[in-house]
Amino acid sequence: MKRYVLRYAGASAANDSCPEASRLVRRAGGRVIDDAPNMLLVEGSPATCKALAELLPDWTLSLDAVTPLPGVPRPAVRGASRRS
Repeated sequence: MKRYVLRYAGASAANDSCPEASRLVRRAGGRVIDDAPNMLLVEGSPATCKALAELLPDWTLSLDAVTPLPGVPRPAVRGASRRS
């Protein structure tokens, strides 16, 4: 299953339909992994997400992108300088 991000793109800035959108996601067969104001992280099949795009016309759907951290070497810890 892939992860998708649903973002509210409707006209009103104060969106109270996030709980309703969560119910529609579960009814369509998806799973809500995380929620934030005006945004949901959803896990589901492409067919489920296509159905969500039709059920939620004021929401935009995009594939979740994960960017791995670069493999940068950690700086070495220097020993304390000794002064005589």
